Amino acid sequence: MRILLTGAGGRVGAHLLPALAAHGHEVTALDRKADYPLPRGCRRIVTGLSEKSDFSRLLDRMDIVVHLADGFNAHEHLPVSARPPLAWQQARATRALALAAAGNGICTIYLSTIKTMCASSAREVLSESTAGQPQSLYGLLKLEAEETLRQAGRKHGTRVNILRFPIVFGAGIGGNMERLRRLLDSPLPLPLAGIDNRRSLISVESLVEAVCRLIHHGQDQGGTFVVHDGSMTTSALARTIRTGLGRPTRLFRLPRPLWRAGETLPLARGIAGRLHGSLEIDDRVFRQRFSWRPGLPLEERIGRWARLEAARGG
Repeated sequence: MRILLTGAGGRVGAHLLPALAAHGHEVTALDRKADYPLPRGCRRIVTGLSEKSDFSRLLDRMDIVVHLADGFNAHEHLPVSARPPLAWQQARATRALALAAAGNGICTIYLSTIKTMCASSAREVLSESTAGQPQSLYGLLKLEAEETLRQAGRKHGTRVNILRFPIVFGAGIGGNMERLRRLLDSPLPLPLAGIDNRRSLISVESLVEAVCRLIHHGQDQGGTFVVHDGSMTTSALARTIRTGLGRPTRLFRLPRPLWRAGETLPLARGIAGRLHGSLEIDDRVFRQRFSWRPGLPLEERIGRWARLEAARGG
C-alpha cells in the first residue's frame, strides 16, 4: 500500500511509521519537522497542512491516508464554547484533506478520541453506539472532523475508518500516564488504595496494531470504532506500576468524603476526577469485526512500560 502518514514525527506517528514500513508499505511521512530518521523505503514531505495545501501533489498515487496531524490536542483544556482562530484553521485543513482524499478514491483512517463522547469520566460504558457529548473544544473539533470525513466518504463512495481510544501510554508518549508513573516512582505512600472505578487504557503498541489491522483487513469495512487494551481500577494501576518499577506498593485508602472535597477545589478537581472516576470502553465490535485482540494483557503492558521508562532514566 502507498500510505500518506500525517504527523509522522509525533508521539504516535513515531511508533506507527516504522511499523508501516516493516509491513512493506510505501510510506510518505508528512510533517513540519525533519529531525528524525526515516525507515528504509520511506520518503518525507516537510510541510504543514492547511486548506490551501497542494493536495494533488500530497495525494498523488496514494491508496490510504492515515491522519494524525489535526493539531486539535492544543485545545484539550478549552471549553466547548471557545473560538480561537487557530482551531478553525486546523478544522478547515482537515476538511480539505478529507474532501481531496475521498474525491480521489483514497481511504482515510482517522485517529480520534473518546473525548468526543464524554469528559474525563463517564457513568456508562462507552461503545460505538454512545452519542457524541464532547465537554471540551478538543472533543468538539474531533467530533466535527469525524462527521466531515463521513460525509466526504459517503459523497464519493470512499471508505473512512475512525478510531476512538482512551489515554495512550508507551515509550515517549508522555501525558497523564507518564506523570502518574513519575509520581509512583518514589518511596512516598500515596492515597490510591481502595478505589473501585474502572478506566480503560491502550498501549501505543496496541494502537499501532489496530491501525495496521484496519489497513490490512478493512478494505470494505468503513466505520467508527472504539478500541482499548482493557480496563482496571486506579488502585490496580498504581500497584501494577509500582511492581513494574520494583518498588513497594505503599498505597493507603483515602476516605470517600475527602475525595469529594478534593473534587470541589479548582486546582484538584480534574486530578481527583481522573483518579476516582470511571471511563470504560466496550470494544467487542472492533475485536470481532477485525479478529483483533491486544498482543499482551494490559497488566503486562503496563509493567513492561514502567520498567523500560525507568531504565531509560525517565
